[in-house]
Amino acid sequence: MDREPVIGKEAGARFMAEWLEGKDGIVLVTGRTSYTACGAEAWFAPFLADKPVTHLTTVGENARSEDVEEKRRMLPSKIDAYIAVGGGTVIDTTKLLRGLEGELPPFLAVPTTAGTGAEATRFAVYYDHGRKMSADDVRYLPTDALLIPEFADTQSPYQKAATNFDAYAQAVESLWAKGATDDSKAYATKALELMRQDNWPEASYWAGRAIDISRTTAAHAFSYYLTANYGIPHGHAVYMVFEYICRNNGRTEFVKRVPGLKTLKEFAAERGLGWSELVDALFDNVNLKRLGNNPVEVRKESFNA
Repeated sequence: MDREPVIGKEAGARFMAEWLEGKDGIVLVTGRTSYTACGAEAWFAPFLADKPVTHLTTVGENARSEDVEEKRRMLPSKIDAYIAVGGGTVIDTTKLLRGLEGELPPFLAVPTTAGTGAEATRFAVYYDHGRKMSADDVRYLPTDALLIPEFADTQSPYQKAATNFDAYAQAVESLWAKGATDDSKAYATKALELMRQDNWPEASYWAGRAIDISRTTAAHAFSYYLTANYGIPHGHAVYMVFEYICRNNGRTEFVKRVPGLKTLKEFAAERGLGWSELVDALFDNVNLKRLGNNPVEVRKESFNA
């Protein structure tokens, strides 16, 4: 994605009128209830009223290969465009559906959460029969992004805390990643400045642009185990391990406490999990690709300090 996102309802209305011109076969992917609850359905209604729309809804908190295969059978024979309106699950599901096309139709991503950055990345995170997978291909990159901050206002305080922290971690990890470039560092720095201004929708987008180049590192690598085995939402799982990775990397200035998010030690105590056993499990199940992008080797001692 080379162009910057369209921001706000007024600019979005002008954009949608032009973007939809000449497009008749629309595949719209949304959450089951969030599309209505956040106000997106009412906002999109006049733009889609005269269009043939195949409306698909996602199930659960994570994209699943089984769900993608089921929805693939529902796709119309003629597809001129994909529109994803929702959080990371919705956008990742749409990425996987569109990625199966021979020729890629235009793809508009409209996030209703401020944190995943999925609207700006070529990654699709999904579960394949219980196993967490991360696909990485330019075919999954949306062609356009529309940011309407009001759509994220209906998130619960917990959802906001978790998704916002994911964006924060993405920006920080992009700064120290082995795969960082001048461009990714500039995007990450811009994201962190927008976060300081409490502008999370735009910050999330630029954090996504940053990791689309640099990829994430150890904090994300260790977080997947917590989500896969304990159902902890992704951003919260990243938060749980983030302080230890900052310590390991010698960058404790980036440690951030977020009210409402349990720490890893609080979680372990609540579940009656032995600390050493939990740390061993994290290392035994770490995502090696993401781990390899960390600037230094991650030591178990960093989790015991």
